[in-house]
Amino acid sequence: MTVHVIGLTGGIASGKTTVARLLANRGAPVIDADVLARQVVEPGQPALAELVARFGAAILAPDGRLDRKRLGAIAFADPAARADLGRITHPRIAAASAAAIATWADAGANVVFYEAALLVENRAYSHLAGLIVVATPPEVQYARLVERDRLSPDDARARIAAQAPLADKLAAATWVIENTGDLAALEGEVARVAGAIEAAFGPIRVPRLPRAESAAGASARAGRIGRPATLVTGFPAGTAKRMIQQLLAAEPEPRLYVLVREALAADAASFLAELPDATQAELLVGDICDMDLGLSSAEYRGLSRELTWIHHLAGVYFMGTDEATAQRVNVVGTRTVIELARDAGRLERVVHWSTALVSGDRKGTFTEEDLEVGQKFHNAYERTKYDAERLVRAAMRQLPITVIRPGIIVGDSRTGEIDRLDGPYYLMVLIATNASGVRLPLLGRSNAPLHLVPIDYVVEAAWHVARHEASAGKTFHLVDPAPMSARAVFEAVAEHAHTEKPRGHIPRQLARAVLRTPGLSRLGRGPLAFVDMLDHTVHYDQTNTAAALAGTAVRCPPIADYLPVLVRYVVDLTRAAPPKPPEDVSDPLDEG
Repeated sequence: MTVHVIGLTGGIASGKTTVARLLANRGAPVIDADVLARQVVEPGQPALAELVARFGAAILAPDGRLDRKRLGAIAFADPAARADLGRITHPRIAAASAAAIATWADAGANVVFYEAALLVENRAYSHLAGLIVVATPPEVQYARLVERDRLSPDDARARIAAQAPLADKLAAATWVIENTGDLAALEGEVARVAGAIEAAFGPIRVPRLPRAESAAGASARAGRIGRPATLVTGFPAGTAKRMIQQLLAAEPEPRLYVLVREALAADAASFLAELPDATQAELLVGDICDMDLGLSSAEYRGLSRELTWIHHLAGVYFMGTDEATAQRVNVVGTRTVIELARDAGRLERVVHWSTALVSGDRKGTFTEEDLEVGQKFHNAYERTKYDAERLVRAAMRQLPITVIRPGIIVGDSRTGEIDRLDGPYYLMVLIATNASGVRLPLLGRSNAPLHLVPIDYVVEAAWHVARHEASAGKTFHLVDPAPMSARAVFEAVAEHAHTEKPRGHIPRQLARAVLRTPGLSRLGRGPLAFVDMLDHTVHYDQTNTAAALAGTAVRCPPIADYLPVLVRYVVDLTRAAPPKPPEDVSDPLDEG
């Protein structure tokens, strides 16, 4: 049986990888030349030794692997260097490509798509059955390249200029897919071209998977088509742990990958071992702040081939965290996950966990569509979560992303269980354990609504919302639709704990000044970040959430119904063991 190989190309940042994913979603086999290019330059491969001999050891990362970005900076700036790079790598990539095509042919594939950037420049398209060119407006291409690869404007223009003009690619095209940045329109373009290809060559869906090989080979060659696989970041945060439990319990034939830092690997293994269907979950030791998530080339390649879902819960959630830590984990970590999503050929959804507090100091109604509304921020936590969501919003133009914005997460509405006592718990513990008989003042007037939401509702609602067929490209507020005021909450805490209710208040500015006093500033970072919420009046619209949860039994319980449970948990916990001093919990990094 003859297999028809069809090329897929386009300018840099044109969206050809997204087109490849959409073709793979239709069951078509897709070979990614970039993945093959990574394989041939792994440590121990002859190509890597030749590259070092030609370009010097400066192109190596500290672990001995190829620093692709450093090599790219050299090659794109010098035509001779670019030619030498091609001379060393292209023959090896061609051999790997031929092997991959043969594997799909053996599996009965009628059509194989070959995704590569330079099919026109090296005239490789002339040997193919046809060529798809993805065309995007220059201004969209430039903006996407600056945002995606964090290039300077000059570097972005140089990268674009180094490739063949779009007109040359279009002249060689059999089919052209127009990509203006709108995902729905792009899906329509892919459907149109896929229909034309099937009319000419027959079905593009492969009838069966390639024959069994080694684990690495199966991942590289057959990974685009198979059972769903989900990556969860964020362990050991309570939300991440519960989402892992939710996915294992609620999804048919789940396949989970849990990203954890090396220091937490043993704890994660113990946690997974106690879960039903624990054999369906696998640990990946890495770090969202590192290139390729800190994984080996083989691990990253296999993961990107297999992934269909990403639940990105990793981040710094401590409101008093310092700027550098928040930037590294919340922003850089999110950027790394977006890069993985772009590399994931079978991707169906990215679920990005943000926070309702990206509203900053905005007053009045903050809708689910709102993000950049001129707000200022109370702390680094809010600012970096906002910056991360801006990255996600930009990536939404090409990736199927759902954004989850919970309010201030508190304990389980049935058990009170929570993984850390910060945020509202600073005052809750103080009031619930107040045995002095003194009526303590609150920090600020505390008349604003306090947007508390129980963790069990957040996780269950997020799971339902993300799986809703229309949730891609949308944002969802998971908040209490009828929040109590901060003062009412803390008065009720005292009532349920049988301690004195708060009386009066310390003016907010005075409270902030006291908590910034030398000697108290480190201890006060967490409470200081929480003070501003007590007098900040904002309403979070949840139209999208209500629509997505319609027809389900998932509802946020009123806080009055579960506050006694939270208080009992706090009282029992503080009686069982004194809380750790704030120094020990001032910078909890819930990253994975």
